[in-house]
Amino acid sequence: MNINRIKVLAISLILLGIVSCGQKVETEWPMVSPEGKIVAQLQIQEDGRLSYQVWAANGSNRTVVIENSPLGIVRKDQQFDTLKFIGREKEKTVGESYTLSTGKRLVNRNHYNEYTFKFANLEGGLLDLVCRVYEEGFAFKYVFPEKDQQTYIVEHELTGFNLPEGNAWMQPYDKPTAYAPAYERNYEGEMPVGTPSPGREGWCFPALFEVNEHWVLLSEANLKANFYGSHLDSVADNGLYHVVPPLEEEAFGYGNTYAESTLPWDMPWRMILIGSELGDILESNLVTHLSDPSRIEDPSWIQSGRASWAWWSGYLDGSNDTPEKLKKYIDFAKEMEWEYSLIDAGWDTRKGFNLAEMADYAKAKGVDLLLWYNSGGPINRVNAGPRDKMFDRDIRKQEMERISELGVKGIKVDFFSSDKQDFMELYHGIMEDAASNKLLVNFHGCTVPRGWSRTYPNLISMESVIGEEGYIYHSHYEQGAPLHCTILPFTRNVVGPMDYTPVAFSIQQVPHRTSYGFELALAVVFESGIQHFADKVEMYQAQPKEVIDFLKSVPAAWDDTKFLSGYPGDDVVIARQRGEDWFVGGINGEDVGKVIELNFGFLEAGESYEATFITDGENNQSFSTVSKSISNQSKEHLEVFPVGGFVIHLEKIN
Repeated sequence: MNINRIKVLAISLILLGIVSCGQKVETEWPMVSPEGKIVAQLQIQEDGRLSYQVWAANGSNRTVVIENSPLGIVRKDQQFDTLKFIGREKEKTVGESYTLSTGKRLVNRNHYNEYTFKFANLEGGLLDLVCRVYEEGFAFKYVFPEKDQQTYIVEHELTGFNLPEGNAWMQPYDKPTAYAPAYERNYEGEMPVGTPSPGREGWCFPALFEVNEHWVLLSEANLKANFYGSHLDSVADNGLYHVVPPLEEEAFGYGNTYAESTLPWDMPWRMILIGSELGDILESNLVTHLSDPSRIEDPSWIQSGRASWAWWSGYLDGSNDTPEKLKKYIDFAKEMEWEYSLIDAGWDTRKGFNLAEMADYAKAKGVDLLLWYNSGGPINRVNAGPRDKMFDRDIRKQEMERISELGVKGIKVDFFSSDKQDFMELYHGIMEDAASNKLLVNFHGCTVPRGWSRTYPNLISMESVIGEEGYIYHSHYEQGAPLHCTILPFTRNVVGPMDYTPVAFSIQQVPHRTSYGFELALAVVFESGIQHFADKVEMYQAQPKEVIDFLKSVPAAWDDTKFLSGYPGDDVVIARQRGEDWFVGGINGEDVGKVIELNFGFLEAGESYEATFITDGENNQSFSTVSKSISNQSKEHLEVFPVGGFVIHLEKIN
């Protein structure tokens, strides 16, 4: 152990106050991040109950962010609630770099201290608790370390997150239907910590909190096929949120609400992301830090990109299902220099449609095709097709081989409707088989990201959000959309790519309150490895040249991401870098105009940039464009419309 680590450990011991008369060291175990910014403690009570606490540390000062919270897990054959400490593995420090194929930051530093504690229950069953402490948070997972080919069942956890008084921004978990849970409700907040969910279904991951002048995001990571997707209980008395399994009614009762596996059994990480500033939350990739490395040896074939999409703009009049229109959108993708065009639901029964001919047409234009599929299966009650091509593994492999040979580059798989373990197995099977056929994957009607984009980098996006489709299906969506959109960058989009299908200027069934500038900014504010631009060809072609040029140039994967300003529910401004260019997007979620100050200190010192500002124009359905030279010393003040927005493209002047 080097001198710096000895100093950090000594500081943590003082912070936790465990070097004091009468304390039993063997019942309390301090943990600290490599640089000492996060401190945690695991303790076992006299009755054998296990619990933990987490602090943010600044020198000798510490601030509690998670108060004393319960741990434990219940297996059908044994309960791991009353435990005896039997030992621990040597603490280890890990510092590694890894590269993502898409995301808010492609090259990442994964630096943490890891602690493994070993316990036994009253029957002698073994349980390990593995903890990692980062400068940006704390995570833990349960492991049953014994070896046994018998199948064991986990019924539920005792895990809780005890938040101090403060504010929360959370999404209600869906009531089970043929289409849900799919994480397609609006985020709610700001609300007091401990507020019950609107229904008995509970709250979703991720959940955001502001407590003791710090920000905390709760979620889970590295969810494998051996467990279910968890969420938070509906009641959180005194701010204690408990982890709960999926609902029995999901998928019309198909599948189990418990998890099952042989031993050893390595379960998902419970993740607590912590920051003193909102930017610490928004910019973090902790969810991928905690996830397994890529299983794809050579990911060079995986390419992020932009896609034309005929479905949204033709939904009401049925014009989205003709081969002629699909070719028109392929032509438009070529015109816009976009990489992809998506063919959505119903292509298998579309009159006059021939997949091989369409694939050849796209190839001749230099555009790659993406195809929609229904996830299918015995309980799926959504008739849209093609269906029953993805559920059975043998059928899935045959279909993937077929379309891959035709030159199709990716699939969009929809309507999963459950977080039960059966569906986690389905997700993993699709990602694995798609990787074998060099197919990109985009999940819709799905669970929330849990770090899979690192393990399977061909998973290029996921929906799990109510996006532009809300303007078709939900008459109330226009009212809550501006606020919802300013919460998403601090919650849902923190944990993974989000296929919101942005930049829709047209009116479908439900009109927009948001301005054209707001809609354009979503191409930067929201991160997705595939950005499906939702609107019709004619609407984009009618925009000013500067707007068209922006849509041609804006990328879908980023070298870096910087939070510039904002507050969930109010407004947000984000800068993203690709190569030497920077793109800035800002949206105002409130019904009042604002002046937003922009500080360009994130730019490279000593360099000048040609900045194109595209803001709302004379009204909220027009644009105004100004170009000027900008450096990292520059500051600008932009007037932003009520529920308005803006973008900036900064190009280095060589």
